[in-house]
Amino acid sequence: MAIDERTRPAPPADDREVDRAVGLAQTAMGYLVACFGPYLAGIAAELDRSPAGLVWLTSTFGAGLVLAAVTGPFVLRAGAGLVLRLACAAIALGAFGMALSPHLVAAGAGSVLVGLGCAAIALVTPSLLRGPRAARRIALAVGVASAAGVCGPLAFGALESAGLPGRWAILAAVPVLAVVLTRRTVPAPVEAPVASARAPVGPAALAWLRIVLGVGCEFCFVVWAVARLAETGVSLGAASALGASFGVGMALGRLVGPRFVDRSWAVTAAAATTAAGTLLVYAGEGPFAVTAGIAVASLGISPLYPIMLARLVAVPGLTVGHAASIGSLASGTAILAAPAALGWLDGLVGMREAFLLPIPLLALLLVLSRRR
Repeated sequence: MAIDERTRPAPPADDREVDRAVGLAQTAMGYLVACFGPYLAGIAAELDRSPAGLVWLTSTFGAGLVLAAVTGPFVLRAGAGLVLRLACAAIALGAFGMALSPHLVAAGAGSVLVGLGCAAIALVTPSLLRGPRAARRIALAVGVASAAGVCGPLAFGALESAGLPGRWAILAAVPVLAVVLTRRTVPAPVEAPVASARAPVGPAALAWLRIVLGVGCEFCFVVWAVARLAETGVSLGAASALGASFGVGMALGRLVGPRFVDRSWAVTAAAATTAAGTLLVYAGEGPFAVTAGIAVASLGISPLYPIMLARLVAVPGLTVGHAASIGSLASGTAILAAPAALGWLDGLVGMREAFLLPIPLLALLLVLSRRR
């Protein structure tokens, strides 16, 4: 007999409170990560330096994810609720360092705090949103993060267009983080003894490499799309606003993607769409052609991480905790390596040609996706 939605029991009050806290933390994280690209282009212009030499400022999130993969099982013993609060406090403090000063000491220290804090939020989200409604709760939290990611480049671009430092847009996340710090969160119960982190081997190593390649393609665009747009001759404010097309495409792709991710052709179609967009970003002469390429590429990229993560979780004999650790390690490795490699290529052949980097990554991903 069907259950009348009007009589379905409401979620416990503690669950609703945790959902709000995690949702707000994910909102701040999504907003800030989307600001990385405009921030890199902006601070490079302020310091009159090449963005490639400053890409480490936006790589701290990746470093934090790698650290979370190694130390996460031990950190969570302190309680996921406490870790969430500490992460939000660190991000708020780091946001001031990144937003208020173009000097590398303050900006660098701020970026480290923001990167580690964002990684901690990613780490504790599955631990806090557990239970029979876990899938829906996590999907909602990640959804608000994607939506907030659209706002970051737009806010950055609006400030630049008004003649103000775009980096001030980073401060918009601070009030959201402050609300989390005032809320009462409930630490997730430990279901089983925490396992030590282990390196991926065999099928798990193959699944790890697939995630590295998929996330690597994504963060080439997250970090460098605004710089590629600025290269077409538009102002930093306009480039930042146009760069929001990547977040819009990712949100739309992940909205409709679940209908197709289980099809045998899903990875091939996603890779082909991403490659087509990447080629348009390379070939485009003006800002609108490059923006169109970024939007097309984002639609293709959007399902890659969920597909590859699902394949990781499906590896026989892999525990949930170990899969989470490997997934975090893979994402962190990709965020550290791919944008840095693109920046290195920028120094050798120029930004336009360097933006072809996702093509070989996608080709290798297609080859590995056909292996069990």
